[in-house]
Amino acid sequence: MVNKMQTTLIKKELKGVVKDGNFFINYLLVPLIIAVGVPVSLVLSIIFMEDGAQLEQIMAVIPNSGELALENFAIISALFNGFLPMTFLMIPVMISAAMASSSFTGEKERRTLETLLYSPMSLREIFSAKIIGAFLVSMLVTAVSFITMLTIVGLLVWVLLGELLIPSISWLVILGLVVPAFSFIGLIFQVKLSAESTSSQEAFQRSAVLILPLVMLIVTQSMGILMVNMWMLLGVGFVLAGVAWLLMKTMFRKFTYEGLLKG
Repeated sequence: MVNKMQTTLIKKELKGVVKDGNFFINYLLVPLIIAVGVPVSLVLSIIFMEDGAQLEQIMAVIPNSGELALENFAIISALFNGFLPMTFLMIPVMISAAMASSSFTGEKERRTLETLLYSPMSLREIFSAKIIGAFLVSMLVTAVSFITMLTIVGLLVWVLLGELLIPSISWLVILGLVVPAFSFIGLIFQVKLSAESTSSQEAFQRSAVLILPLVMLIVTQSMGILMVNMWMLLGVGFVLAGVAWLLMKTMFRKFTYEGLLKG
């Protein structure tokens, strides 16, 4: 349960997001590029594409593409439900990195860390509040990004092809299980890195390594090496949820008040 002091700290973290000098880039521009720019460009390229070789490259990233009719809507629907969910995972990861990386380093830079550590809250309560605040922002931006993507891409497909684009159950697994679990793991590591770093820039640079596994997953899928389906997503989601729970229980035991103040 979250107590009143943690709630106050969470509200403080949320206000800090709005006051962030990079608010537009981190929380609006980057999610819009991933959620709208990428799928819209793919839809337009498929509809107006004349090069058969490029079409074959796009088909290669779609699971079971050999079973598809070579129709624009069938290809777009399969791409939307088979490839884009993995790309969409970049949004909560980048939002989490932007917010959590400055979690403790921001306190150090504003010289408010000592005040926070000498509050009646325990270290676990402070860490939990930091993670929950970043998690709420990550989930909110992700949800708004998905609704925006579905609305714009759906309208585009409807106007150009007269077809209704319907998300598959894979999106439900992604948004309801994989995204929260993956974001939580990333946040735990990033808040930890923030506690060990001396500046927000250093923490953000160190946290960038957490994006590499996701980038590798997207690349392998785009090359046709790995085909991600709903059952794989479901299994991965449960594994990530278990890892997140375990990390939350064990990750911050070694931290002390003195260690944070010296970091």
